[in-house]
Amino acid sequence: MKRLLIFLFAFLGLFSNSYSQNHDFFIIVYNNVPSDNALKTDWGFSVWIEKDGKTILFDTGARPDILKDNLAKLALDPTKISEVVISHEHQDHTGGLGFILKQVNEGTQVFLPNDFNLKLKSDFSELNFTVNDRYREIADGVWLTEIFVNPTNGIKEQALVLEKDKKLIVITGCAHPLINDMCESITEHFPDFNYELVTGGFHLISTKEEAVIDISNKIKNLGFAGIAPSHCTGEESINVFKKEWGENFVALNLGDSYKF
Repeated sequence: MKRLLIFLFAFLGLFSNSYSQNHDFFIIVYNNVPSDNALKTDWGFSVWIEKDGKTILFDTGARPDILKDNLAKLALDPTKISEVVISHEHQDHTGGLGFILKQVNEGTQVFLPNDFNLKLKSDFSELNFTVNDRYREIADGVWLTEIFVNPTNGIKEQALVLEKDKKLIVITGCAHPLINDMCESITEHFPDFNYELVTGGFHLISTKEEAVIDISNKIKNLGFAGIAPSHCTGEESINVFKKEWGENFVALNLGDSYKF
């Protein structure tokens, strides 16, 4: 009986952390679109990424207490983070940053878009801050994009690109500078790759259906095999993508993970 219980607990432990077994993966740890009811849903976005022994946190959600609680429930240790990336300087992506920077180890790399408030550099002088303005590889197969600018409101934003086996995955925070334009720039910068997935916030919450369909077709024509909109994309726009992409639509919401 004792052996059976030991085996059962070991099996359950493996099952509960199945997203991290023998694969690089990412998991959505902060989002306003729910999936895992054990986690706290709130407006904002954050993604935990593990690749080739590195742990990267992309954005930090809006509230440090919720981010802390969700990481704990997922058994994700913030002291293991080696790189922190912020897509853009909006509260729903930076609210947990102070909490995270207090948890990470000395020398941790922090990558900020080029219009970010740099007071953090004096508050956390033991960390390595980089203000990004171009495509750069920040870890093996992990790339920052250039800084994109929305032509109407001037909002600046960078995205994250994961590279593996000649395939690319694009993760956006809100895609304020237009998701199809960002994807087009990325495919131009990486012309010899296959584009496995684009995911994150697409900022289409008040966009009309016809415009969403046009954006969807442009992303398809760039060669992306899958799409996983969430966060600020908006429920109606997400449903349009779901219809347009069919079996190539991927649900990646709070607590959902993706192996690559």
